[in-house]
Amino acid sequence: MPQEYAELWTSLPAPLDRARQYLERRGDSLPETALRALAREVILRVSRAALDAETAFATPEIVHQADRAEIEALCDALLSPDDAAAAEMVRGARLSGMPAAVLYHVYIAGAARMLGTRWDRDEATVPQVIIGAGRVYGILRDLREVFLTERLIAPPGAAAVFASVPGEVHGIGATLAADTLRQKGWDITLRLGLGHDALVEEIAALAPTMVALSASLPTLTFATARLIVALRVRCPHVWIILGGPILWHDAHVGAIVDADASAADIESGLTLMAAHLDKLNRLARG
Repeated sequence: MPQEYAELWTSLPAPLDRARQYLERRGDSLPETALRALAREVILRVSRAALDAETAFATPEIVHQADRAEIEALCDALLSPDDAAAAEMVRGARLSGMPAAVLYHVYIAGAARMLGTRWDRDEATVPQVIIGAGRVYGILRDLREVFLTERLIAPPGAAAVFASVPGEVHGIGATLAADTLRQKGWDITLRLGLGHDALVEEIAALAPTMVALSASLPTLTFATARLIVALRVRCPHVWIILGGPILWHDAHVGAIVDADASAADIESGLTLMAAHLDKLNRLARG
């Protein structure tokens, strides 16, 4: 891989760079085309949120709409040499009273869609877009509690989506974990064997507050990191726990792929999910 591309890995979401380094230490490598694919992963997912929301958020309750000039300025900041400029603009919009729904679906998603358009028209270089995509991910990651707090109208119940990572051929572990939590009163939706795009959109449609992902082998590390990045930009509020035999190979892989928590067994996973549910209930009560 050319040096200029190797250096750009650090501009993408940290979990993807960590996953890349992890696989390289194991003797695997990723082509430079992966950089472009991952930048598009962020841009297309966030852009789709803008398209989905054009009608839903055109309501009297939304008193502040980001206009085109504001969105264009944010896109410029995502492409600028100043690494903090875009984040500062989003922070300023939030402090000025922009609702979380508009912040994500109109302001940030609109800028991401514009970023993708500039890429398609060759109005922005590949390195610029890769860096911009990494900044979008970082902004959404930092704002997760803002999105979550405004989303909670009533205390959430004990519910989650359990899913196998795309490429995983063993669904028995996720099925067993789902059944165990159901027996304890949890409402669990199970999704197995779906491809990357289908799984991301399925989870986005379900809009859970918690997602449990299952993977078995270290070779699924990058697929897991890619899935988590896609889920975070598509569902900024979501809390993700990683489980399965992949953790038996390396207990630190959850941090590598940017999971919020990881559990090598069902009982410890249940403990972590219950603790997060308690946190959600406290947030909802204010």
